[in-house]
Amino acid sequence: MNCWPCPRGPSYSLYPVLAAIQGAAQNPVPLNPDFSLPALKELKQGKLWDFEAALTFITTPNAPGGRGYGTAELEGLCRLIKGVVVLDEAYVDFAREHALPLALKHPQVIVSRTFSKAYSLCFQRVGYFVGHPELIGALHKIRDSYNVNGLGQVAAEATLDDLPYYQDNFKTLIATREETGAQLERLGFRVFPSQTNFLLVRPPQFPAQDWLEKLRKRKILVRWFSAPEVHTALRITIGTAAEMERLVKVAKAILR
Repeated sequence: MNCWPCPRGPSYSLYPVLAAIQGAAQNPVPLNPDFSLPALKELKQGKLWDFEAALTFITTPNAPGGRGYGTAELEGLCRLIKGVVVLDEAYVDFAREHALPLALKHPQVIVSRTFSKAYSLCFQRVGYFVGHPELIGALHKIRDSYNVNGLGQVAAEATLDDLPYYQDNFKTLIATREETGAQLERLGFRVFPSQTNFLLVRPPQFPAQDWLEKLRKRKILVRWFSAPEVHTALRITIGTAAEMERLVKVAKAILR
């Protein structure tokens, strides 16, 4: 099983856990230091990627880096992989591109989506796959009869009945994300490109873990990861415009 990205640039932590439960042989492949995908030529020459793997996971946009990957870039990879490819698009509603055409074009590609992020239904655990009918049919044979509960289904249908409201929210969040990133850059933060509802930033002057505590004392909660590839960074979830203005104001005060 290929999974991207790991060890440099961690991704969804449940992938390796589930693979271990199933006794699957894992082949974690590192991203570039800026969390971009290595070129196909590099993957072939370095023999990092197992193009014969039975199952491959690629998270796009990725967490906790936030970087999204272009459809053309992903298709070049999907064409060469013989096994099933799962493109995890949990954060796609905040991205510039999506990979649904690849699921409709390539019979071994599945795109996974969730209502947990953009639609705020994380407690309901509602998600879905888009893929070739034969592949989806095979999954139906092994899925639990009660894998989505009744309340989750009702909640998901309610969001679909009010899509314009959510789409307006997506636009607002994206605009707030870009403005917040620009303001933090002016303060000396390194802001990694993001197509999600959060920013990964490398703060100035103090170690990231110190920033975590300084912000927490001022009642601002951000995330810090101890993994060596991201321990110098913080992940900041995008809130309302007022909340992000307070974050920037507090950051200025800390730097003073």
